[in-house]
Amino acid sequence: MKLKLIALAVAAVASAAASAQTANVTLYGVVDTYIANIKTSSGKTAAGVTVGGATINAIDAGGLSGSRFGFRGSEALGGGLNAVFTLEAGINSDTGTSAQGGALFGRQAFVGLNGGFGSVTVGRQYAPIFYVLADADADGLSNFSPVTHQMLSNNGAQSPTNLRINNSLVYASPNMGGFGVRGMYGFGESAAGTSAGRNLGLNATFSNGPIFAGIGYADLKNGAGTSVSRAIVLGGSYDFGAAKLTADYYTWKNPSTNAKIKSPVVGVNVPFGAASLVAQFGQFKNSGSLNPFQGKQTVFNIGGNYALSKRTDTYFRYVSANNNAASNLDYIGVNGPAIAGTTFGADKRAIAIGLRHRF
Repeated sequence: MKLKLIALAVAAVASAAASAQTANVTLYGVVDTYIANIKTSSGKTAAGVTVGGATINAIDAGGLSGSRFGFRGSEALGGGLNAVFTLEAGINSDTGTSAQGGALFGRQAFVGLNGGFGSVTVGRQYAPIFYVLADADADGLSNFSPVTHQMLSNNGAQSPTNLRINNSLVYASPNMGGFGVRGMYGFGESAAGTSAGRNLGLNATFSNGPIFAGIGYADLKNGAGTSVSRAIVLGGSYDFGAAKLTADYYTWKNPSTNAKIKSPVVGVNVPFGAASLVAQFGQFKNSGSLNPFQGKQTVFNIGGNYALSKRTDTYFRYVSANNNAASNLDYIGVNGPAIAGTTFGADKRAIAIGLRHRF
């Protein structure tokens, strides 16, 4: 049934593109798949009992970029006003199944207007904090990056930062001499009140030449109207030409339980010809008496990319996530055998080789 829906969607958009007079519709996508060897070491339970590690070899999707296909388009309405839309479907290219929980267009689905005032869009969209994290990441929010892991830390148990927000209204300002702001309100659509389940997001950025700097904020309320996830990130980068340096500092807390995460990440990306090298270092510190995941984890990510053409590149990554004796954090950014939530001091390693094609 889902395949039929996708086929109908493709046919409908293709037909609209063929007949449009002033509209511009683009079909685009990414297929990114990698082979990985993933190991978790032994650790100890709170009672001091040793728990053995595990090793698997796996093929997974979305190493550098999430596999996807999508449609984006615009239509000139006159007076500098344009109608715009994006429909983007995530794909698990290792299995052929839909990503984002099986949603047909789970990555993005929105429509809106843009012009000299900026843009206003409605639908399923990226939270403003996403754009700060992406521009402050030396590895472009790859599956292996500690910056990506910041958004999924705490083993995903409390979903610190929701990157894609349903039922959202977003305003993005025009570029004002390098400065820009973005605001988002995600409707909770609850009879319990306007604040129940609502999502709020803001960012302010400056991008000019080699410099980027930004701050992002996200706040989520539960069905009772209580704030349960609040994040702030400060990020920046400087491109020297011979190397690009990046850094960010991410904090998250659940105000209702006082569970907290603090995480700094620094990185460098060095291009040379068709190749580039990337290296990152990050830490995660989880705290709070009601936080089920505790301790400190140190992460290293190192690897390289090689462009076979403008659209196709291959890559290698080595990731090491080291927990101290009091830490029971998994590393969500690399799939494979999880570090059990009751196991302390266990580490995770991954070696990956992949291929990405963009169309």
